[in-house]
Amino acid sequence: MNKDNLNLAFFPYKFRENQQELFEFIQKNINENNLIISAPTGFGKTIIILSAILPVANEMGKKIIWATKTGTETDRPIEELKIIDKYLMSKNQNSKIFGISIRGKKDMCLLKRVLSEEADYDEVSLFCKAKIKNNQCRYYNKLLYDYVPYQDTPLLYSEILNFAEKYEICPYYYQLSQIYDANVISVNYNYIFNEQISWTLRNKINFKDAILVVDEAHNLQFLISSLNQKEITLGTVKGSIKEMEEYKINNEEIKNFLNKLEKEMIRIMLILKEKNKEDIPIKLDKIVEKCGLVWDSELGEKIIEYGIKIRLTKIRENKVPRSSLYRLGDFLKSAYEMKNIDGVKIIASLKENNISFEIYDMRSSEIYSNIWNKFYRVILCSGTLGSIKSFAEIVGLENYVGKKVDFNIKKKNFLTLITNYLSTKGEELPKEEAVKYIESIERFVNSLNENVAIFSSSYRIQETLIENGLLEVLRRIPRKVFIETQDMPGDKAKRLLEDFKRQAYENIKGVLLASATGKFSEGADFPGKELVGVFLVGIPFDRLTSKTHLLINYYVKIYGRKKGIFYSYILPAIRRASHALGRAVRSPDDRAVFVLGDKRYKRFLKFLPKFSTINLFYINNYYQIEEIIKNKFK
Repeated sequence: MNKDNLNLAFFPYKFRENQQELFEFIQKNINENNLIISAPTGFGKTIIILSAILPVANEMGKKIIWATKTGTETDRPIEELKIIDKYLMSKNQNSKIFGISIRGKKDMCLLKRVLSEEADYDEVSLFCKAKIKNNQCRYYNKLLYDYVPYQDTPLLYSEILNFAEKYEICPYYYQLSQIYDANVISVNYNYIFNEQISWTLRNKINFKDAILVVDEAHNLQFLISSLNQKEITLGTVKGSIKEMEEYKINNEEIKNFLNKLEKEMIRIMLILKEKNKEDIPIKLDKIVEKCGLVWDSELGEKIIEYGIKIRLTKIRENKVPRSSLYRLGDFLKSAYEMKNIDGVKIIASLKENNISFEIYDMRSSEIYSNIWNKFYRVILCSGTLGSIKSFAEIVGLENYVGKKVDFNIKKKNFLTLITNYLSTKGEELPKEEAVKYIESIERFVNSLNENVAIFSSSYRIQETLIENGLLEVLRRIPRKVFIETQDMPGDKAKRLLEDFKRQAYENIKGVLLASATGKFSEGADFPGKELVGVFLVGIPFDRLTSKTHLLINYYVKIYGRKKGIFYSYILPAIRRASHALGRAVRSPDDRAVFVLGDKRYKRFLKFLPKFSTINLFYINNYYQIEEIIKNKFK
């Protein structure tokens, strides 16, 4: 297909390097196949995919549903749609496109501002339904009965919210009313993959008349686990006991059960501490029976019933409808419904001085394959998929064609060193190995008068390096050090990230200490000078807990030993490493130095990004780090 045969009506730019190749691939294949696209951040995936499929979708009367990992990312495709819309207007074309960024009730409910504290999605949803049912939401009533001006340009989340506030209408139900006219609907993953939430879209769109685009699709492998995860803690049980007293619920059988369950959870917590274990699989039916009851569907439903009454009472008082009894009942009911499903286990996990019971769903392909079949076509895209064939098998996508595209990378812009003398292999990092890492990091930082990041394979490894003097070494160079911690609040993390970026333009440069399993290793952008070097301390494998062993065994059962171990344990770690390396490369003009600080990386080079292997050197001691960087990276 040459350029003359492409439908470029919706493409507002001139093609940059390799973009036309991807555009052609999409238009050539979308009518017959599902697509898997691997392209780096900064390539322009969003605008290419949108403008390539819009003419096809319009011609066939299909909608485009764009799914992103979080609600905060849903604006991105609509921002691109706005550019396309302006381009069409400048060309005086008759085509008019409309799109909306959909957000949940937690972000959209104006009435929830009367609540006494912050509420989660489920709590806001119940609050909303109760107020509408009792005719107590003036915003919903105004939307139903008042005149609302028509809008025909793509709408971001903030624009919908501001519009609704201006006309005092419900922004949540207003955005849903616009779905019928929208060419593009941007949503977070929950609206596609969460059965309880996806009905919101399914009620308004026939998925067979929609093309689904899943952005950052590398997140799919373990998404089901997080969506289906429900848990209770020791605090949940204690809260349930308190609610039974506070709300005068007279059911001695349930009260006795709760008291025994509290003691049983404490017993299991002490066992985990004594054996120095993080988690163990448990048989919930045996625990419930030991606590004096039979585990069946009625048990969870009865406790939920008490919880609902408490929640409705709180709504009448304009309080957050939170109930420990409801959470406990919902957990017991969900766990019972899933108890015979292969790939679902109940895990007891130690959390400092607390313990949790959680539903752990290890399934992937068997759930996704049913979802993909509901749509006309599916496009999965990301910059870190690894092997397209392996990824397709993991997420159960059939009838697909795949495409990998990349920047035209200049070898002189990148330098990678693999340390033959370092490894984090083992349960703990010995002091002598930690000292070798610190000496190597010192040489690395000394050789680059630029902002650099040290991504450790875990927070535990990062803490070991700090305990052995890493901070003192870095400050002596001198460098300003920025440390990401495991439970750092989002607003604090954002401020730290911005401060680190600004340090790139100061005389004393910054060093970011973070985990390759944390929030800074994926999703954070460091263009140009903001990040020029990345040192990976080890390979970010999952810690070999009971949970990890269960996952590996489940995958081995499905895919066989070799594939099972690779898919469940090795591939996720290499993907995390790739994300961390990619923080320094956001455009074809970026320059970066990488140190792969673990000799085991040699086995996985073919799975790493091209930019990190194009100019590769093996080193046998830390003296070589400074020497090679100063000679080879100019």
